[in-house]
Amino acid sequence: MASLQLGSPSSISLNLLQEAGHHVDTCMAEDKAYPELAERLGVASSSQPSVSGISELDYPSLSVPSVGLADLPQLSPTKRVPLPPELIEQFGHMQCNCMMGLFPEISRAWLTIDSDIFVWNYEDGGDLAYFDGLGETILCAGLIKPKPNIFQPHIRFLMCLATPVEIVLLGVSFAKPHEDIDLDDFGRREMHLLPEPLFSIPSDNTYMLSVVGTNNGRIFMAGKDGCLYELTYQARDGWFSRKCRKINHSSSTLSFLVPSFLYFSQDDPIAQISVDNSRHIVFTRSEKGTIAVYDLGNDGWSMSRTVALSQNHIMRQATYVARTIDRSNFKEIVHISAVTRRESQKINLVAVTHTGVRLYFTVQHFYGTYQVYTGQERPSNLVLVHVRLPPGFTANATQPRPSNVHAAHYSKETLLLCASQTEDADLLWCLSPDSFPFQRSLMETEVTHIIDSRTWVIAEIPQQPTIQPPERVRSQAHRTQPDPPGVVTQHTQPSARFVLLSSQGSYMVNKLRPVDQLRQLLLNNMGADCPAVESFFRLHKEEQACATSLILACSRATSDAQIMDWATIAFFQYGGEPRVRGFGEPQLAANLGPMFGSTTPMVGQSDGHPGSVLTPSVATPGPGMHPNIASTPFGGTPGFQQQQQQQQHQQQIAPQSQDVEFSGKFKGLCLYFCRLTRSIWEAYVVMEFPVPAQFPVPKVQQQQKWLTCSFESDEVSWALEELTALKQFLQRNSQSTTIGDTFGSPTMMSFVRPDVTIGGLPSTQLHREREQRASAAAQKVEREALVNMGHLISATCEVLALLQLLCYHQFHAIAATLMPEVQQQLRNMTLRELVLNGKEVCTALITALINRYIGDNATTDAISSKLREVCPSLYSKEDAICSKASELLKASMHSQTRSNKLKMLQESLELFKKISHQLNLDAVCQEYHQARFYDGVVDLCLSAAAKRDPQSLAIHYYKNGEPPEDIQGKTVFMARYECYKCITDIMEELLNTSRAHPASPSLPNKPGPPATPDPHQMTSQQAEAYIEAMLNQALATDDELFHVALYDWLVDQGLTERLLEVNSPFVEPYLKRATQYKPDNLDMLDLLWKYYEKTRNYPAAAKILCKLAERHSTDISLQQRIEYLSRAVMCAKSSTLRTSSATEGEFLHELEEKLEVARLQLQVFESVAKIATQDPQYGDALSLLNSELMDITKLYGDFADTFELSECKLAIVHCAGHYDQQLVQALWQEIIERELEETTNKAASSRVTILTNKLVSLGKIYSSSERYFPVSFLVLLLEKKSCQLNWDSLWVFKAFLSLEVPLSRLYVIYDQHFKAKDPFWQTARSPLHLLEVICALLDYFCDTPAAVVIHERRHFITVCLDAISSYKVELEATAQMPDVIRRMLAKFKQLQAKLDRMLMGK
Repeated sequence: MASLQLGSPSSISLNLLQEAGHHVDTCMAEDKAYPELAERLGVASSSQPSVSGISELDYPSLSVPSVGLADLPQLSPTKRVPLPPELIEQFGHMQCNCMMGLFPEISRAWLTIDSDIFVWNYEDGGDLAYFDGLGETILCAGLIKPKPNIFQPHIRFLMCLATPVEIVLLGVSFAKPHEDIDLDDFGRREMHLLPEPLFSIPSDNTYMLSVVGTNNGRIFMAGKDGCLYELTYQARDGWFSRKCRKINHSSSTLSFLVPSFLYFSQDDPIAQISVDNSRHIVFTRSEKGTIAVYDLGNDGWSMSRTVALSQNHIMRQATYVARTIDRSNFKEIVHISAVTRRESQKINLVAVTHTGVRLYFTVQHFYGTYQVYTGQERPSNLVLVHVRLPPGFTANATQPRPSNVHAAHYSKETLLLCASQTEDADLLWCLSPDSFPFQRSLMETEVTHIIDSRTWVIAEIPQQPTIQPPERVRSQAHRTQPDPPGVVTQHTQPSARFVLLSSQGSYMVNKLRPVDQLRQLLLNNMGADCPAVESFFRLHKEEQACATSLILACSRATSDAQIMDWATIAFFQYGGEPRVRGFGEPQLAANLGPMFGSTTPMVGQSDGHPGSVLTPSVATPGPGMHPNIASTPFGGTPGFQQQQQQQQHQQQIAPQSQDVEFSGKFKGLCLYFCRLTRSIWEAYVVMEFPVPAQFPVPKVQQQQKWLTCSFESDEVSWALEELTALKQFLQRNSQSTTIGDTFGSPTMMSFVRPDVTIGGLPSTQLHREREQRASAAAQKVEREALVNMGHLISATCEVLALLQLLCYHQFHAIAATLMPEVQQQLRNMTLRELVLNGKEVCTALITALINRYIGDNATTDAISSKLREVCPSLYSKEDAICSKASELLKASMHSQTRSNKLKMLQESLELFKKISHQLNLDAVCQEYHQARFYDGVVDLCLSAAAKRDPQSLAIHYYKNGEPPEDIQGKTVFMARYECYKCITDIMEELLNTSRAHPASPSLPNKPGPPATPDPHQMTSQQAEAYIEAMLNQALATDDELFHVALYDWLVDQGLTERLLEVNSPFVEPYLKRATQYKPDNLDMLDLLWKYYEKTRNYPAAAKILCKLAERHSTDISLQQRIEYLSRAVMCAKSSTLRTSSATEGEFLHELEEKLEVARLQLQVFESVAKIATQDPQYGDALSLLNSELMDITKLYGDFADTFELSECKLAIVHCAGHYDQQLVQALWQEIIERELEETTNKAASSRVTILTNKLVSLGKIYSSSERYFPVSFLVLLLEKKSCQLNWDSLWVFKAFLSLEVPLSRLYVIYDQHFKAKDPFWQTARSPLHLLEVICALLDYFCDTPAAVVIHERRHFITVCLDAISSYKVELEATAQMPDVIRRMLAKFKQLQAKLDRMLMGK
């Protein structure tokens, strides 16, 4: 079924959403603008090491009175779990060795006592498992992820145990969990060790001190001999490799072939291995402090040793960097930790000394801040780039320093140190930068905690985030930036948990996030109205603290009700106020940053203005954007009328060009929205995946891939729930339905500090009033920005709810029904674009979902109700009506009776007409076309046109000549025409069907019998009947604009005869307007005169035809002009027959003369065309002759005379009635001589024939007038030419006889010319030529007496006899040519006898 999407404008202006989107983009950019770790350490390049920790700003004290956060909780000890009682008993059986460690991946601790290993859950001390299948003392243990496709699926981990004799791999599996336990929640599942080792190889007497695995399953072991070993295993033995073997990477690659006793020990055992899985690098630390680097390659499967630095070398480098620090602080390295790519792009390793000094290393050279990293760089060196001293190294330090550090843990810039106080107690140090995010230098807080036992090992407990952002976000954004500070992700990342293991048991501590700290402060102080909470807001800046407080204020936990209220109060009380830059500058004491000095500004902070500034795109709000209540109350605000009176003065005080710095509340709201949608806001909404083989692609779709939502279902659900909670927070704190009133409720009055609104600066009354007006302007801008932000939150909730609903209904199946262009648009859309600019795409998806229900013959009531619930602005009441109408329309297709079908179609039409101004008419009309409900097509479209132009502005726009400045009129005019086009499109389809030849054969696609014809296919006769019915219904309407659109369609389709048959008062104005506004449209002029001729308005038709003939244009040929004039003459004659008037008679005469001249022009045109050459003057002449009608003088002078067109000149002279004997004779002579010249190469008989034909053709035209057809002159001229060319003597007079020139007249002419004795004959030596012709003429008469009329015949014979007598006398007197004379005398005697007989016979 076609898409029935609504095209109604959104109730929320697109511009408002765009402005809110601008604020979100700004906050997104600020959240991404955190500096790299190397930048905060002050490391500009790898060749310029730096030092920190010697300034008071490196470890700011939160206990000073100006800060007031001495009780800020940072570490929270959660619980202490003693060792299981069974293990304590085992200590009594120890003989050789015991070791202890942690497997945090599975929430287990382990203990080895001699050859036995015990594993238990350190969270509760339960699930104790053990393995006693080894006969030697266990030296170390490690937990490794197995390589893929080698072991059975139930083996989730491998446990590697090393003894002095052998190394074994045990399989680790977990019992099947309950229904409510996740498969990867190993801490709540029962662990099992397989009783039989999977692999076992000899250790070659090499003592292994530790075992570490990589993410891809490789196993590395630290040897006591100072070598790094790898345990490799595979499914089966190969030609050159065993199933399981040990490789020494500190020596030759063939080390596994050489027994270990042949190696000479360096007596520097490897004490620790640290793996960087993000870069595939392995670092090792020896007991003497040597650090080595191993490169595993880009894919993580190769191995090469890169570099090693000895303890002495490292100490020298550190002493050089920190020259004022005693070198003994760098002497012993107790811990190393790889820094992953997600923590830093430039720093690769952190080493911790026994005094808590951190040494930062890089494995590659880098230069400058803007160096681009591709992620393919391999380690090439190990360089110390920074020395970070622990607390206590400042000049005036009073606090103690860490000492005797024996255990440490570094993760995500947080450092935990265990310093020995006594043999049975440790002091736990925690250094973290979480309280100082976005600083340009590394600033950390310090906290200590006493542990009443000696810590053996520290590990971080892996925490499952609330929502796990997939890697697609990072890859799409091409991010090379490390992870953001914890304040950005604290709403999804739980508090970091650490476990400290000792012989007394496990000790768990939490490192509190800022939101945890705020919660604890609120609980400790029983509310927000306390200095500690206010100090927290100053410490973290207003916007960051507001974003943090929103996490608590929007909590969905019922147990957090009191916390929600306190966080809401803190949000409004300490969130600050908006201000115009330059007015009411806050005191520097209001921010904690300047307390610690101006050398560490926040990222994005301008000099002199702490905090970031969001600049609205429009400083002054437009009309219709004025909420009734201010966002925050302000003192002394003038009333509305007073504001209007002071508007001009206010604009001078707070001009529009000034930026508004929004309050921390608004910026915190934007930040919180950004962080909630951080993982999906800039991610593509859909992704492609191949169609499974069991789902063949229909030929109709022609798709090879499906589109599916790229967001995980839990990801969308979580974001939707959190945004809904944020939306509810805004609604809870608003007393009106307008979200812009949020901060103006009376309950918030007590949260506003008076000194903020006025400015707090002592000044004059005028200054205070100016500041009040500036504050009011700033609050107005923020209020409107808050309205826009509320709309954006609602729009995002609706889009996410829609995506969730689409995924539930198989997103790929719904997306497959979209139009290809919509699918392509959807492919390129991020969630941001879908929310801000994707209204049409969302509507298309909703339509596809509704059509899926309709296609399954299911009712749409339930899905419509659900859509109205989750996305009311995307699916409105009108959408529901559309869905119901579509359902009826679809049901009518399957109706068994015609009456029921028409009833459902009519019901759907009535529903569609209610929302016709918002419908996608084209889709609905196509559905009606399939149902053959053409009355509905016309009715619906005309109804939609009327609703889209209720004030009839379009017809006014049309009749006024469509002025371009009338934007409103043009808009409704185009809207009406879109409706009309739906009707004409359907009519065009019917027209094409009616024009199809019914008997045209179709080629078969395959052999066999002919295909069965489709009974539902429309025949040409049916299509013709439908189109006629639609025309009749359409012409019956009084909508003049629709008539215009219909007439345009008839003209475009070549149905002009049907247009002329229309009996409507709108036809003549339509045609007249078309010829007026499009004077170059000849088709419309043709239609107009035909219309006048059909309606018997002959004078008007004749005038238009005359106008067409006289039109200066190359579009009309000269032949067409003559036809127009001929038609005009006929119309004029018809007009004179009906009404006789002098004017019409004169017009007819004028037309006839123009027609005669036009024909002459055609003759000139054809003559020029015959003689035309490549000379451009011929082409120009032909173009001119074809472009307009010319007068007779111009034809003669510019064309006939110029191109020597004698025949044309003769015709022009004849038409003009001009007589000049010499001119006429000259023209005839030119005509004859040109014909003779053109036939020079032809035979004499042919030339005679051609010349005769020319004479006859022209004679028929001019023979009626002696003045223009001088017979005597022509006879003499032709006889002379005949004599010269020695042609037959009979052809000349026969040619004239064929022109019905009387024979008696010819004889007289010949006789006169003979008696004239023209000297030419003597010169031509043929003096008797004319006499010979006369003889032949008389002989012709004797043979054909009827050539002379009977009543003139006797007289003519008598005259001839007398003349013959005189001819004989003259011949007898001639002495020359005796033979010719005798022959002629004999001929004359014969003629004389014939004439006498004829005379006697008469």
